Amino acid sequence: MYVLPGDELVYDQTKPVVLGPGVYCDPRTQNIIPVNAGIQKVKDSGRKQMVYVDYDSKRYTPSVGDLVIGIITNGFSDSYRVSLSSFSNSVSLSYMAFPNASKKNRPTLKVGDLVYARVCSAEKELEAEIECVDSTTGESAGLGLLEGGMIVEVSLGFARNLLFDEEFPLLLLLSKHTQFEVAIGVNGKIWIKCEEVRDTMACYRSIMDCQSKPIAEYKTIIKGHFDSLKSIEDDTN
Repeated sequence: MYVLPGDELVYDQTKPVVLGPGVYCDPRTQNIIPVNAGIQKVKDSGRKQMVYVDYDSKRYTPSVGDLVIGIITNGFSDSYRVSLSSFSNSVSLSYMAFPNASKKNRPTLKVGDLVYARVCSAEKELEAEIECVDSTTGESAGLGLLEGGMIVEVSLGFARNLLFDEEFPLLLLLSKHTQFEVAIGVNGKIWIKCEEVRDTMACYRSIMDCQSKPIAEYKTIIKGHFDSLKSIEDDTN
């Protein structure tokens, strides 16, 4: 269903709701409304449901709850400055927004490091804030420093499909060729890491090519990249 900002969303109001990109919960009325024009999507996992709007945009705008991948660009006395994309303003990452962080136990990140984080504040006219800790449990929940690997730049819509659509086949097809770690940011960045650099390269090339091709071609594209790297290795040996 196509929706416009302010429209009424259709979902099961008897189940808990997780907010995804493109929607906002009014703190006064508790109404969930779209803030972007696009197609409303509801992913029901049984006990809870995720509601979001699938929309096309080249510029990422932070929204509370978004999972993002950022690059540390500067450090200050109490926080880091983090870039989420080339077309968005930088956001703030507090030294205290990490598991077990304290004044004496601060993270040691440096300029150029990659972090996987969640947007925790995105007020208009104010700098957005991100965190590398699950604020409800105090655990990392998979967030934090991303070491090694490669970053793939993809469209915002493609990143949302990978993150929210459990039936989207790309990662399953990749797993048939190699084991990997992956982090997906709705800001259009995917971090992927394999034990072997050649496999990481094959994953990188596969993701880059698949984002502009029909799903029916994914299997052939991925197999082609892994086969080509294997043939190159055989030739060098």
